[in-house]
Amino acid sequence: MKIILIFLLSFGLVMARAQDKQTFDRIKKHVYDDELLNSATHPEQAASWGSQLTAAGTWPDIDYKSKAISLWPPGEHLDRLKALIVAYVSPTSKSYQQKSLYDKIVLAAQYWANNRFESTNWWHNEIASPKAIGVCLILMKFGQEKIPVAVESQLVKLMERGDPYKKTGANKSDIAMHYFYRALILEDPLLLASAMEQLLFPIQLVDGKEGLQYDFSYLQHGPQLYIAGYGEEFLKGISKVMAYVRETPYAVTKEKLDLFEKFLLETYLPIIRSRYIDFNVHGRGVSRPNILRKDQEVGILQQMQLIDPAKNEVWKKGLAKLDSIQAFDAEEQSRHRHYWKGDYTTHLSKHYHFNVRLASKRTNKSESGNGENMLGKNMSDGVTNIQVFGPEYYNIMPVWEWDKIPGTTTRDYQADQELKEQWGVLAANSFSGGASNGKTGVSAMSVQYDSVAAKKAWFFFDKEIVCLGNGINSSAAEPVVTTLNQTWLKSPIVWNGNENMLMDSAVRNVKQGEYVLHNQVGYYFPEKTKIILTAKEQTGSWYRINRSRSKDLVHGKVFKLWIEHASRPVNGTYAYIVVPSVTTIDKKVMQQLKIWHNTPALQAVEHQGLATMQAVFHQAGTYQIGAWSIQVDKPVILQITKGDRAFKLDVADPMQQEKAVRIHLINQSAKLNQTLELALPQAEYAGSTLSATIPTDH
Repeated sequence: MKIILIFLLSFGLVMARAQDKQTFDRIKKHVYDDELLNSATHPEQAASWGSQLTAAGTWPDIDYKSKAISLWPPGEHLDRLKALIVAYVSPTSKSYQQKSLYDKIVLAAQYWANNRFESTNWWHNEIASPKAIGVCLILMKFGQEKIPVAVESQLVKLMERGDPYKKTGANKSDIAMHYFYRALILEDPLLLASAMEQLLFPIQLVDGKEGLQYDFSYLQHGPQLYIAGYGEEFLKGISKVMAYVRETPYAVTKEKLDLFEKFLLETYLPIIRSRYIDFNVHGRGVSRPNILRKDQEVGILQQMQLIDPAKNEVWKKGLAKLDSIQAFDAEEQSRHRHYWKGDYTTHLSKHYHFNVRLASKRTNKSESGNGENMLGKNMSDGVTNIQVFGPEYYNIMPVWEWDKIPGTTTRDYQADQELKEQWGVLAANSFSGGASNGKTGVSAMSVQYDSVAAKKAWFFFDKEIVCLGNGINSSAAEPVVTTLNQTWLKSPIVWNGNENMLMDSAVRNVKQGEYVLHNQVGYYFPEKTKIILTAKEQTGSWYRINRSRSKDLVHGKVFKLWIEHASRPVNGTYAYIVVPSVTTIDKKVMQQLKIWHNTPALQAVEHQGLATMQAVFHQAGTYQIGAWSIQVDKPVILQITKGDRAFKLDVADPMQQEKAVRIHLINQSAKLNQTLELALPQAEYAGSTLSATIPTDH
């Protein structure tokens, strides 16, 4: 009996090891298949790099002494090594399993193993390099000849950098990714289990900390909006590893998969229009060339096809969107959403996108760091992204006038000012928020930055966005301006439907009811306003906004439209209405939009055609808004929409500190006189929209 028991235990151990071996082999094969499928290097380029490699295992054009922060030259060595390895292990390559190529691979690998190259940026040392080494070593497992054991051991030792347990969000998963690679190379089940636990740990909701938020925005580098950038890396890294471990004991749970897919499908993909993403969500990344174009992100959706094939039709639609197979206006969507954790509002339709980035004491303003985003002072102060076709802002940043970022109210400096605060700082204002019913909504913030104060609000209806500002004050000598847009010049500029602009600049005191039209976006002025418009060449360079980029001159024609409030304004105001995706503006439709208040106490607009009233109460009090008499005991943002025998009320706390609000509503024509005592959302949901239905017999 004892002999039998020993045999069974031994057999069980052998079988367990065999199953572990099968699991490791399967995962490594998934890595191999993915890397070959997504290799970006042309075979001729790999051959060229092979021919340029010196006998010492170096490339003459790489500065191995560089410690550069952003574009770190020594990292190119590992990129080229990987390209050589792909050529060696790919059955479709002309160099497949060639001994001469293998010898070059060993030379280049040995050179890296014999040195310890360091950047002054920890990211290269603790993330990029260890990940690149890991991929190279796994791919070589599929070569006819392997990397020599001694060289592999040296390289594996170099991978022992970073600690995922000390990082958060995308940085955690990035470091855990090379732990994962190292576990596969060593076939270490304990290390693999640890890596998987850390890789999937970020797939959870957090309250204001770095990572995926309860409103399904994504924050990194403190409470800073990064739906793209770090949020994108979160999507790329985790989708990749989930695909690698599919159909193994390490496969992701349904609960985590649901959270991941919700962020991908309801936050990230919707704000991409015809391949181009909202520049508001990229943080300092807006200072990098080509960053807004997302056709390279198809890999995320290709991984999802492997992970969750039941949603294949959903993934196909996403791929068509990123590949630009479909027209810019092909996507059927109508959604409005305010992200109370991210201080961000999206208004998305089949015909256009109009999004706003806000800021508050609860969120960091857009950061500068590593020499990037040098001029992004005002990138969080009510910045508007208006897209009809998609590429309206693609690569415009080098030539932008950075104190005229779309949507902002700022000082108009003689020259662009550098952002002095590094890595993001909390905004000074407490008031920032939005209320939404999923289709329409209203958002607002009180700007307090750079000696400028302004109360700004956006009223989002179906086809129009009303933009109001008041309480504009500044003691600075520079004039204060509100910029309606600064985008590539793509069409003739039309004044009031019948006058094409022939000059490259104009200053006008427009009358009530006049408008400007450019590239199917109309800017309507409901009151007399002094505006300045330029349509001319602007120049700059990527270097001026990103110290790691080229100093070569960049130029292009830019449409720029702004309102001038003059120097040292006192209680200045503005009002304009944006009407996207039009070739003319119907002034009769504009008559349905009633701006009832634009004061420091209250901003309120009614769309009579939609029977919708929206209001931003900066102060408690009783106010008459058209047919409505409304009393509130706290500052709130609200929306009232008339339905079938009922009104729908949407309300939010822009300060995120109140427990309840008392609202007294009177509408005599609707025979409504009602007081509502509403308990506001708390904790992680503070600032989110509370909705209520108010029955009426009328």
